[in-house]
Amino acid sequence: MESVRTEAMDLNKQGELLLKTGNFDAAKEKFDKAAELDPMCKDTYRNYGDYYVAKEQYPEAKNAYKKALLIEKDGLLYFLYGNVCFLNNEPQEGIENYNLAVANGYDSDEMMFFMGMAYEHMNDDNMALRYFQRASVKNPSRPDYLVKKIGTEIRLEMYDAVEKDADQLIASNPEYFEGYHIKTELLIHNKRYEEALTFAAMAADRFPEDADLKYDQIKAEYMAGHVEKALDLINSSMEMKYLEGSKHKFLLLKGEIFAETNEIEKAVQALEECIALENEQLFCREARFLVLNLYLSKKEYEKSLDHALAIISQNARDVYYYAALFYKGFCLKQLGREEEAKEAFTSAASIYRVQTIENPAAVDIYLYRAMTYKELGDYENALSTLDFISDLGVDLAEAHLVRAEVYELTDKAVLAEMERAKAYELKPSLNPKQ
Repeated sequence: MESVRTEAMDLNKQGELLLKTGNFDAAKEKFDKAAELDPMCKDTYRNYGDYYVAKEQYPEAKNAYKKALLIEKDGLLYFLYGNVCFLNNEPQEGIENYNLAVANGYDSDEMMFFMGMAYEHMNDDNMALRYFQRASVKNPSRPDYLVKKIGTEIRLEMYDAVEKDADQLIASNPEYFEGYHIKTELLIHNKRYEEALTFAAMAADRFPEDADLKYDQIKAEYMAGHVEKALDLINSSMEMKYLEGSKHKFLLLKGEIFAETNEIEKAVQALEECIALENEQLFCREARFLVLNLYLSKKEYEKSLDHALAIISQNARDVYYYAALFYKGFCLKQLGREEEAKEAFTSAASIYRVQTIENPAAVDIYLYRAMTYKELGDYENALSTLDFISDLGVDLAEAHLVRAEVYELTDKAVLAEMERAKAYELKPSLNPKQ
């Protein structure tokens, strides 16, 4: 029996090496021979699991690891099983097996990190933070652990902790550019614009070929009110050696700056240049949404519609997608395509209803839902939806504006004027006379 087990282990080692080199078929042949020789060798089934993971056949990988666990309750196996659950979009089962791994003596920093990732996937940032913290403490030499921890702190709006950890990241990993990026973003968020500018310029000088840090410097210049300097830096940055993968970000920022300064034609040009860079891996939804609105301001509804349809086609179910559903109907209506517009609004209202059932706190979706009811002439449901937004304790300028429009359409001029005044008070930029 000893010689059989030894031969099976030898075959497993050979298969592991073949697996690492990407020779999957030859690796599986070794594992098959090992299983035939010694059906009770735990390593064989673990290796089958690794093989199926490499082939992205996750149910088969789970079955293989289960067989290994039937032979021996091993912490590492529970960890590997948990990873496959996560890859197979089963995070709860993954967490259960991570906990079993800990109970069976396996509590590596890597596993703590994966547990954080699983909780992050489940939108439980408090638990995610706990495990990212544990991973960082167990292995302080891994800057990626600290970056994930900081990302979670940002979502939890723990900005004092973000600043402390960003400083730690820079101090312990001075060649890791992510720390400089996070620190600049934090300073901008806290409206410490001049400090952000000084820091971002230092980082850009330290890493002169890093396009992302140059972008941070330009953004800091703009936020500090140095519009011309920001635009000059964008233009000079177009010759950067490593700009190619980030060029769309620079063009988007250029478009945003021109839009903010009311140079609409220049904004449209920059944004269309950004969109022209799209490929299978890149879709410029922010640029498309901004240029969609710029075309609306110019009453070029066909072009707005084209961008709305492009955004919808991605089916990303994000804020741009839900906005584009409304603007599709709006553009069709402006183009005189009334039946198509009605169909688009009806479809949008249905999608909004489903989304608000799934996420009752999605105020922006409720706003689009109210706008859609207004366009369909369903003023009762429009006002009811706006009432719900108010009941949530959210005093949204745009909601007052939509309510004003509904009142105007129902011949309630005094109420309309009151609502419009509230909207302009909350957000003066909505007032066309400003």
